[in-house]
Amino acid sequence: MVSLLGTLILTGGFIIPVMLQRMGLMPRIGRGMKIWDYLLVYFYCLWIPNTTYAFFEIRHLILVDRIAEILTPWSFVVFGGISLIGLLTTIWGIRAVVNYYAKSDKERIIYTLLLSLICSFGGVVGILQYTSLSAFFFPPILIGIGLNLIANPILIAVALVTAVFLFGINRLLDRSSKLILKPT
Repeated sequence: MVSLLGTLILTGGFIIPVMLQRMGLMPRIGRGMKIWDYLLVYFYCLWIPNTTYAFFEIRHLILVDRIAEILTPWSFVVFGGISLIGLLTTIWGIRAVVNYYAKSDKERIIYTLLLSLICSFGGVVGILQYTSLSAFFFPPILIGIGLNLIANPILIAVALVTAVFLFGINRLLDRSSKLILKPT
């Protein structure tokens, strides 16, 4: 239960760009970046995948992993609810950053693709039991994480399928918002 609560709390990472925008502290991207900007971008890239990891909680309902062996309505509420919250916060976190930085449709596609990949591979890394805080405080651990991930082609496939799914949902939302907000 503590692990589930921790996962739910970590999904709050999607709100980081909203808080930074409100405080006027959004990092610069591109030319003129300061060390502070690099640290904020690095921290966000390590934190946002926690929302995708929460989305992966649905695996306890699908796989036999000794977590939710006996499927009850309560297990569907708990794991399905956390998974839904994780999916929605992942999408919202991606959209918050893309909406802030993207100046053209081409940039929207690039930023959405990059963030979808970061979220997907980061979520899969969470399945391998790595935490984003350890990578934040000790960046060389990312090399070991990468090597462990390369050794598991099934998790790479899961990450790629998830990235395509997240990218597709965000592009669909982009298209639908253009149709809804289109002036007549």
